[in-house]
Amino acid sequence: MNTIYTIGHSQHSIEYFVSLLRKHNIDYIIDVRSTPYSKFSSDYNKDNLQIVLPRYDVCYAHMGKCFGARQDNEKLYTEEGYLDFEKMINSDNYRRGLENVMKGMQQHRIALMCLEKKPVDCHRAIMVANGFYRAGCQVEHILVDGSIQTHEELNEELMNMYFPDRFQLSLFTNNADIDYLSEAYRLRNKDIGYYITERKVV
Repeated sequence: MNTIYTIGHSQHSIEYFVSLLRKHNIDYIIDVRSTPYSKFSSDYNKDNLQIVLPRYDVCYAHMGKCFGARQDNEKLYTEEGYLDFEKMINSDNYRRGLENVMKGMQQHRIALMCLEKKPVDCHRAIMVANGFYRAGCQVEHILVDGSIQTHEELNEELMNMYFPDRFQLSLFTNNADIDYLSEAYRLRNKDIGYYITERKVV
């Protein structure tokens, strides 16, 4: 199996969250939050998920060190102070995590879990899942209503977000060679990336 899923727990009840997993036959959750606790619902605290999900025959693992949006290594941040997703994808921790998860995908239907409801707003899609996509995996994002957004559809959404006039621009300028998708990912990284200065504020 070469497909990996993503899902945001948002403010769902745990019962609804499990129903989304069952709809897509997910039997393994990889928590990609740096801090596996929820301000909004204790149901999504790591300690609780480790107990509750196995009751529904769903395994749980926290991999924030490999995939989290907040990292201790300051070399992974840009000069402007936000986590550089590209550097993170190329880091040793990320690569080890990707290799381990891809091995697990041979036996399980795995979903990468974070908080945000919309994939385009979350590092689970823009950073973590995009690395899997680039490694040759099919990526499917489970939306709030249980429907699927493919990663190809997410890519189109990103380009429409940042370059809605890209086709017209290419007709009359020398922008035909611009890699709009790569630039859209860089811009989204800047917009949603964690700024290291945030953790220095008392």
